Amino acid sequence: MSTDERNLIILQAMDYFAGSLAGIFVTVFFFSNSDFKTTARFNFWMLVFLLFFYVLSGWTLKKISSALLIRISLVAGALFYLLMFILRGKSVIYIFPLAFLMGFSTGNYWAGYNLNQYILTNKETRVKYFGLVTGIINILQAIAPAIGGAIVLLGKSTSFMGNDAGYAWLFFIVFLINVLMIVFVGRLPSHEIPSFSYRHILDHKRSREWKLVLSQQALLGLYDVSSGVVIGILVYLIVKNEFLLGGSQFLGFLLGALGSIISVRLLKKKLFYWVGVLGLICGTVLFALWQNPIGVLTFVIITGFTAPFLNNWLSTVYFHALDNVKVSWREKYHFMLERDIALGVPRILSFLLLFIFLQMGNQVKLARISLYFLPLLPLGIGLLLRENKQ
Repeated sequence: MSTDERNLIILQAMDYFAGSLAGIFVTVFFFSNSDFKTTARFNFWMLVFLLFFYVLSGWTLKKISSALLIRISLVAGALFYLLMFILRGKSVIYIFPLAFLMGFSTGNYWAGYNLNQYILTNKETRVKYFGLVTGIINILQAIAPAIGGAIVLLGKSTSFMGNDAGYAWLFFIVFLINVLMIVFVGRLPSHEIPSFSYRHILDHKRSREWKLVLSQQALLGLYDVSSGVVIGILVYLIVKNEFLLGGSQFLGFLLGALGSIISVRLLKKKLFYWVGVLGLICGTVLFALWQNPIGVLTFVIITGFTAPFLNNWLSTVYFHALDNVKVSWREKYHFMLERDIALGVPRILSFLLLFIFLQMGNQVKLARISLYFLPLLPLGIGLLLRENKQ
């Protein structure tokens, strides 16, 4: 593995650690200070801004380097968590500006990072690269929520800064991590400017392989983020404790690290992505049926271990389709934007539909009902992956 690939892994690991330290707790914090609809509204606007700034990166990356774009995104991310620390319970009043900051940060970060990841990784060893990346990330994602839950729980035991003290200190720690990451970005090498025009998205001829990739990403976008938010809140309502919530995340991601390591070998035979498809279907259905601690444990074990089989293969198929376009990487940026549009628009739509669905009655009961529809989406992805020739 090259030095550049190692630096990419370290940067992504730091980002996922920071995000996992607070991610599920931002969701629960908005929910506990308001309701399901507020959480859905935050994620809707955040994803709108994320997609806008990701698409805008086709212009931005002609003006500034990808490393500088990532730095700017980290400054915005740090500001988001600093404001969460300052505002605490009042943050639900400022959902729109907070969503703007997080969307700006995330959209620009992934625009810069994904470009570097494609340029700097070896196309011959990408299954190994993604397997290692997912394994490391899952280990850090396992540790981070447990630490985050412990911080929140310890903060609740003190009278300093009120009932939200634990959340406040957690957000401040993530703010500091974002500041440290700004320094690390300087290790990424410089590269040429992408040769890009927005007309390329409209004018280029799409191969059958690329159409399949876009369809797979669209189905993924319909459930990956929204299901994580819904299931995270439902788990919290069952365990009724931030530390136990972090513990469930710990177990899931730890099993994910193991599943990712095993998938590196098994995915040489592409049909093993069905382990991930069937695992997500079974885990979600059982959790929908068993809204209790046993259901939580069953869901975490099954989906935690199996999900990397699907996720790693989706990433590999996507980059393989890019590799098959026989032009310089500088002339491929419209493919990257098109893929993220295919992923981002359904993500936005999923939260819009969730927000509308929650208007129809008891929000918690409706959220539980939505679990029965989720398994259709990974099944659809599996059927589309079956059509790939790779």
